[in-house]
Amino acid sequence: MSETSSKSVLKTARQVTSRCSRSFCLSTFLILTAAAAQAETIFVNQTPVSVSFAVSPQEQQKGLQGVSALGQNQGMLFVFKPARSICMWMKDVPINLDVGFFSEKGTLFAIRRMKAQTETNHCSYRQAAWALEVNAGWFEKNKLTEGAKLHFEKGLED
Repeated sequence: MSETSSKSVLKTARQVTSRCSRSFCLSTFLILTAAAAQAETIFVNQTPVSVSFAVSPQEQQKGLQGVSALGQNQGMLFVFKPARSICMWMKDVPINLDVGFFSEKGTLFAIRRMKAQTETNHCSYRQAAWALEVNAGWFEKNKLTEGAKLHFEKGLED
């Protein structure tokens, strides 16, 4: 990640921390600064997933385009600051995926199944701060449903 991108991530982290709870601000700061490293293990409830980050508009537009396979517990975490209604699509993504939409407090509020190589919009029905793309069926396989919590360091938000 370039020095300019790193500065942008830290600026975003400062803006976010000015308007959120202490424990979630810490996790937000960790996730945004971890973007500089490009990969991190996060947790949905107690289930780990190794993610790359899509923070900038360019990273979010590219997403997982061209990725032909994900490991069993791998994915991409899209960071939306400020939170907003968002739509995802699968143009040029050759594998089926699930996307989970999370609130600013890290609560999963919707899961959408997305078919490879389609331009169908898969939208959050409310404002999302995070979107996690993983292999199709990952949420179901791990028994993760609406209300599950996103954690950025094991035990951080107990």
